[in-house]
Amino acid sequence: MRAKHRSVAAATLVAALAAAVTLLAPSAGATNHRAACPSEGTPAPGSTVSGGLEVDGYCELHGVTVTGGVYVDPTPVPSFVVLNWLNLIGSTVSGGVVVGDGSEADSNIDYANIDLLPEHSRINGGLTLDHAAFSVMGNAMIEGGVTINGSKDMSSACGPGATPADCWGAYIFCGLTIDGNVAETDVNFAQAFNGDPEEQFFNNSDCPGNTIHGSVTLKDSNFIRFDGEPSEIEGNTVTGSVHVDHSTAEVNENTIGGSLLCTNGSVIHPPPAPDIAGNTVRGKDTCD
Repeated sequence: MRAKHRSVAAATLVAALAAAVTLLAPSAGATNHRAACPSEGTPAPGSTVSGGLEVDGYCELHGVTVTGGVYVDPTPVPSFVVLNWLNLIGSTVSGGVVVGDGSEADSNIDYANIDLLPEHSRINGGLTLDHAAFSVMGNAMIEGGVTINGSKDMSSACGPGATPADCWGAYIFCGLTIDGNVAETDVNFAQAFNGDPEEQFFNNSDCPGNTIHGSVTLKDSNFIRFDGEPSEIEGNTVTGSVHVDHSTAEVNENTIGGSLLCTNGSVIHPPPAPDIAGNTVRGKDTCD
């Protein structure tokens, strides 16, 4: 990413997300049914939610354990102000996290100070984004992989005349350990960052690369930002292969145990400073 545009865009994105937070007072505790947060109260720090959790507003969980999975309801009219939105801070979910159309799931992000928090969260059962608006996942372990099924057109949130290149969503994965594959398909209204080291995404941190025990696929994804910036796969350690299929991306500084494949007219943008060109690839390389 061009450093000048990147820092401005990243700051704008995170500031927009921060502005969307609704302050909600936490309430007591553990439940034995599929609870709803925040409409039935936000689980208290350190509590346990059994039987699953439905997110129907802004739900920030501190040290909470959820069994039965989390489902973030679709957001009927997505915007930067009103979202169904999960933020896991030092929390554990068993049963996976699924994010509905136009909604958001994050981990360990402090929107008061725009910091990447040192806490670690865990998702057992994978993370699935179904046309989500945003996801900013930092310092987390995800067992079961990550799946992105399309992206949400956010241009209407920026007013009349805005285009997807002017007003976009984002899927930002920083410092994750992922056991399973990362599959991103039809990301055409959002910018996907699979790691982006050396750039100031947060006030206190860049976006560290991820360790992925599996393969990475970017398919049919050709989002281009207003300044010419595409999605990125940067600074990751991938034990399997990386496949860019009919997509546009920057692919730099990765250590790949399998092959690096570019197929079906994929376009790889050259790395602007301070990014470092090239990847370390054990198998076949058709991208560099």
